[in-house]
Amino acid sequence: MRIIIFGGNGFIGMHLHKLLRKDHKVTVYGNKDFSNKLKSSYIKYNKKNFVKLIKKKKPEIIFFLSGNSYPINTLNDELYDLKSNNFILQQLLSAMVSNEFKGRIIYSSSIAVYGSIFANKNIVSENDNLYPLSYYGLSKSLAEQQIKFFSDKYNLSAIVLRICSVYGPGLNRQIIYELAKQLLKNKDKIYLQGNHKDSRQFIYVSDCVKIMQRLINFNIKEKFSIYNLSQGKKISINKIFFIITSLLKKKTKIYYKNKIIQPNLPELCNKKIKKLLGLKYFVSIEKGLKITVKSLQKNNA
Repeated sequence: MRIIIFGGNGFIGMHLHKLLRKDHKVTVYGNKDFSNKLKSSYIKYNKKNFVKLIKKKKPEIIFFLSGNSYPINTLNDELYDLKSNNFILQQLLSAMVSNEFKGRIIYSSSIAVYGSIFANKNIVSENDNLYPLSYYGLSKSLAEQQIKFFSDKYNLSAIVLRICSVYGPGLNRQIIYELAKQLLKNKDKIYLQGNHKDSRQFIYVSDCVKIMQRLINFNIKEKFSIYNLSQGKKISINKIFFIITSLLKKKTKIYYKNKIIQPNLPELCNKKIKKLLGLKYFVSIEKGLKITVKSLQKNNA
């Protein structure tokens, strides 16, 4: 199968490419305008280039994983997400229509579209209302509407994946990496900007990309569909810290400065995707952290 991954040089994209290239003809691209890297796989994202690529590569599946991958990057920039995500996505969708694209686009959205916990509802499903509280979450929710519009108007086949925090080997940012990095430096104390009650919901990267892989050939009746991607329940940062210190056999103490109020994100219900694909096994947080920490040790964090 012919596949294009936009954002294929990112964390999820690289893992997805590695998995898919065994059985498919995969081409990856990154956005030249939003990167300082000079790899040949980086191009200028615009309609003209999208039209050329689709015409030349004739993809059956297009993954759009590009854009801001870390919400905190744009806390104070109301235009970054729109420029790196929505404006570009609009041009890609338009290029797909121009080429009479008959395949499927799979888009990586986020748990951030739901906003913080609302109406005392701690667990959310795909049918719940969206209340984005960040520019990042707003951008993702707008992108979902863009895709639905094109799906309805031009009969495009599309899947939206609302993903929680993805972690694993190769990710050099976010809380798991930061904790492990500091612990590997043999610090006796660690200070975090947030609160001791902070918690997250995670999914190990191999689980995430394997789901994406299975969706490639899966016969979904709906032209437009949305699925939550998560491994299980939310877990506190304290618990993550405890697991990593146990793995490294450290006696480091953790302190919270209470300077940053983290969004109280809900818990994603993953019953829909589990039922669709018959999923029964996810990598546990303990196993995922063990593999991730070993990778960091090997690469000296």
